[in-house]
Amino acid sequence: MKPRFLLGVYPAEHLQSLLVVSGQVIRALGGRATALYVAPEVPKRYFSLLNIPAGPGGETISNMFGVEWVAEKVFQRVSRVLDEYGVEVETKYIVGDPAREIVQEIESGGYDFAAVGTSGGTGLQRSILGSVSGKVAEYSSAPVLVVKKETQLRRLLACTDGSKLAACAVKLGAYLARSMNAELTVLSVARSEELAGIAEKNVEEGAEIAREQGASVRTLVKVGKVRDTILEASRSQDLLLLGSRGLSKLQRLLMGHVSLAVVAHADTNVFVVKSCPQL
Repeated sequence: MKPRFLLGVYPAEHLQSLLVVSGQVIRALGGRATALYVAPEVPKRYFSLLNIPAGPGGETISNMFGVEWVAEKVFQRVSRVLDEYGVEVETKYIVGDPAREIVQEIESGGYDFAAVGTSGGTGLQRSILGSVSGKVAEYSSAPVLVVKKETQLRRLLACTDGSKLAACAVKLGAYLARSMNAELTVLSVARSEELAGIAEKNVEEGAEIAREQGASVRTLVKVGKVRDTILEASRSQDLLLLGSRGLSKLQRLLMGHVSLAVVAHADTNVFVVKSCPQL
């Protein structure tokens, strides 16, 4: 059965990047897609303005440029770009809070993967995980591809700490690397020189997983702060893959959450593996 992707689409500049990058991934996985456009609810104070007759036939602004009109334009672009990658796509739209509705659709629809775009940003914008992409990456139970930039996926970096979800991220990266004929690097970060031996063991186990998928792989061990080291290593990569343990709110408050911090601050595309996909 083809894996199912949910794409959270929106009429913004980053839509093209989302479609180009996710199109490559979906094609490599032999999947199919559903594009979901969630139109934000319009505050009630604007209702009267939207219903003022503005067209030659008495059409209102809401009639001419409402949700259906915007959705149609978005879906035309979605279909045109994904068709270039041979990806089957269905479309649907609803009105509501984008992050909440996307996460609910992932859960209720039983999707295998999700993909969302982000316009990036700098400074305070990047330090606050209040964006749609950040919330989806945090609360989705399915792996989430967060698209930051439009690029051909030629260099993939999979991070491992020896955990089960990290192994799943490596396996997914290897599968994609083999299908795309891309380079794959497996990285493990040791917090101190004393722990470098554990990191070496982690990357060797990751490399073995990658080879089992038929991918060629190189290994990399670095010592330093985990988040900062991953971010530095990912700058030269087209796609970063890492597992996420889904920490509780209290754990995030006390010790932070590496994967979510990486999503917020990375310059490249990030695949957050929240569960082990069937490949």
